[in-house]
Amino acid sequence: MTAPRRLRLGLSPGGSRRRGEPAGVRLRARTSVLVGVALLALVGVLLADALVRGRWDVAVLSLPALGLVAFLAVEVFLRPSIRVHPGGITVVNPLVTTEVPWADVGDVTTRFLVTVHARNGRRIHCWGAPTAARTAPTTTRSTVSSASETSAWLRASSPHRVIESYVVQYGDLPASTGGVEHAAGAHRHWHSMTVFLALALVLVAAGQVAIGG
Repeated sequence: MTAPRRLRLGLSPGGSRRRGEPAGVRLRARTSVLVGVALLALVGVLLADALVRGRWDVAVLSLPALGLVAFLAVEVFLRPSIRVHPGGITVVNPLVTTEVPWADVGDVTTRFLVTVHARNGRRIHCWGAPTAARTAPTTTRSTVSSASETSAWLRASSPHRVIESYVVQYGDLPASTGGVEHAAGAHRHWHSMTVFLALALVLVAAGQVAIGG
């Protein structure tokens, strides 16, 4: 069996991590990031235009609607990502984050959409992960039988090779290895504050429309 290729995390795309997070790699789809940045830029241009023309009333009244657009830009296009680290896989989707420890990872497919298959049969799709077309469907797993299979297996895009390499390194590790705990069971965390903020912006914008109508 070919030894798994270890990553040089400092050179991996999206390798920055937040304080308190295990070392790992965070990956996002470039197209989604560009769309999110474009929407935020549009919000800034519209608000600046109203202020430059001295239409403070328009600027104030448009804040809820522009705030909602900015919220959608961040939550739908900029925030979603996938992070692979020694503790498992973290999938950040709109409004929800799912933590899947390696002990619960049954399989990971990196086709057009990255999908984490939990051992209990649950599938977690990562809407913010980089995508890549492949000439033939392939499935990643933590065991590779030959060097030729390894070569064919690593023909994906660079971000997908990063994900696959982590699966090779940590996919079959026991519950605790090298001081890193791999507790069984996926954990889902809803972005509660984000949901409340979105509902508040929707209610305010709807109220403005109703009053104006």
